[in-house]
Amino acid sequence: MLTSQQKNEILELVEDEKQRLGSYRAVANKCRISEATISQLRKGSYAAEGDDIYTTIALALGYSFDSGTWNIAETTNFRIITDVLNDAKHEAMFLGIAHRAGSGKTATSDVFLANNRRNGTFKINCKEWNGRAFLTEIIREIGAEMPKGYASVNAMITSIAEAFKKMAYMKPLLMLDQANSLKSSSMRTLIHLYNELEDILALVILGTDNLEYEIKRGVRLNKPGYDEIDSRFGRKYIHLIGATLSDTRKICEVNSITDKEDQARIFHDCEPTRITIEEGKTILAVEDIRRLKRLIKSKRIQMRHAS
Repeated sequence: MLTSQQKNEILELVEDEKQRLGSYRAVANKCRISEATISQLRKGSYAAEGDDIYTTIALALGYSFDSGTWNIAETTNFRIITDVLNDAKHEAMFLGIAHRAGSGKTATSDVFLANNRRNGTFKINCKEWNGRAFLTEIIREIGAEMPKGYASVNAMITSIAEAFKKMAYMKPLLMLDQANSLKSSSMRTLIHLYNELEDILALVILGTDNLEYEIKRGVRLNKPGYDEIDSRFGRKYIHLIGATLSDTRKICEVNSITDKEDQARIFHDCEPTRITIEEGKTILAVEDIRRLKRLIKSKRIQMRHAS
C-alpha cells in the first residue's frame, strides 16, 4: 500500500510533468488516463479506492519506488556523460555515446533526467521496436497527440515535431537509452526528426559498442538511411573510461565502504584493465561498474553479518 507521502510525491510529479509538457491533458495522454481523473486527484475528489490510479501514474511518469539502497557517485564516466548531455541540450545537437554494458550510462542519464525534468528533458529505455512502435513510445513519453485513425509514420513524426516545437524555449532533450536495441526502421525515423527539428531538439543515443558498430556497418554496406544517420550524429561517438581507483573509492564512500584497504581490494578484485586515454598515456580502470556494484553490496552483506 502506498503511503500518503508517496501519493503526495506522485501528485507533485504530475505538477512537474504539467510544467514540462504544457498541459494536464498532455499528462493524461502520457499516463493513458482521462484529464478528468487528473483533475479529481488534484482536487482530492477522486472517489475510487485503492492505489491503482496512483501506481498507473507513477509508472508512466517514472516515479522511483527505490528505497535508496544504492547511491550514485560523481565518477569520471558520470562527468563525461553529464557533460555530453548538457552540451547536446544547450546546442540542440544529436550526439551518441557508445560503450560497453555496465559503464554507468543508464544510472547517469536517470540522474540527469531527475535534475532536469522540468526543463524539457525526456528519456526512453529502448526495446526492439519497429518504426511505428518507436514513434508511438515517443508520442506517449512527451504527451503528444496521437493522430486519429490509422496513424501513418509521417503523421506521427509531424505530431512529435509539433510537440517539441512548442517546448523550444526549454531547449528540449530526448535521451534514448539502450538505443542499440532499436531496429533499422526505428533508427531511420531519427533522420526525419532531425530534419523537422534541427536546432530545436537535442537527441542523445546511448548504447553499447554495438550501437556504433551497427551504424558504421550500415554505412559500409550502403544500407538505406545509415549514411544519413551517421551524418546527423557527426560520424563520431563518445567512448567512456570506466572506474579508476579514485572513482572506485568515491563509489565505495557513498555506499558505506569507508576502509581504504577494502576499497583498494574491491578495485583489484574487479580485475581492472589498462585503458589508453590519449597517446602515450594509460590508466587502470574497471570497465564493468555492475561488477563493482556487486562486490560492494557483497562487502556490505559481509559487514552486516559480522556486526
